[in-house]
Amino acid sequence: MGLGGRTSDWGEAFPAALAQHHRVIAFDNRGTGRSARVDRAFSLQDLADDAIGVLDALGVARAHVVGISMGGMIAQRVAAQAPRRVDKLVLMSTHVGGLRVFWPHPRAVQVLFPEPGTPAAQIVRARMAGIAAPGFADKNPHTVDAIVASALGAPTPLRTYRYQLQAVLRDDRYPVLRHIEAETLVVHGDADPLVPFENGKLLARKIPHAHLAVLHGCGHLPMWEQPEQLCGVVTGFLS
Repeated sequence: MGLGGRTSDWGEAFPAALAQHHRVIAFDNRGTGRSARVDRAFSLQDLADDAIGVLDALGVARAHVVGISMGGMIAQRVAAQAPRRVDKLVLMSTHVGGLRVFWPHPRAVQVLFPEPGTPAAQIVRARMAGIAAPGFADKNPHTVDAIVASALGAPTPLRTYRYQLQAVLRDDRYPVLRHIEAETLVVHGDADPLVPFENGKLLARKIPHAHLAVLHGCGHLPMWEQPEQLCGVVTGFLS
């Protein structure tokens, strides 16, 4: 899962579509959801080690790995570090890190740093409006309500959110992309204001066995914005 997110933020449609053909393992990153709280900074490499540790604990030698946004960055680290553990790799709405990142639209950056004291529900609604495709939040209030409920059901502590953001900003994966051996699907919305589409194109060019799937008119959260299209693209690739 991505920045500040928890397992429930995958929604229902996408995991259910995968579960028709695969065993699905989803987990909360350290400090979020039902995982233990953290009191010190960590790196994306630490989070990649956590992901491999989940596979070890469950006795899974090899798996397809799917990550979105920050989760896609973690997935890149997993695939580069432990190529024998990764069958196929799916990277959604993510980038390579470092100085080669194509930076967010200003409206997307603004919603990541709300005014102190802003109610949690208001923060989540503003973020959804800021990182989804323009107009999506206004046209889909029930979807936004579901995302708000997910966030309020297991709030991510501000300290954890800051640690995650620091880890993202400090991580440059461009030098290790050539070590990714897994066949890779890069999924990116061409209306993503938080991680602009150019980031997905760069990823697909630099990972040796990568394909790019474009979701037209989609913003940063395809599992909520275009679940049917996403399910079709990813399940087709994995099969």
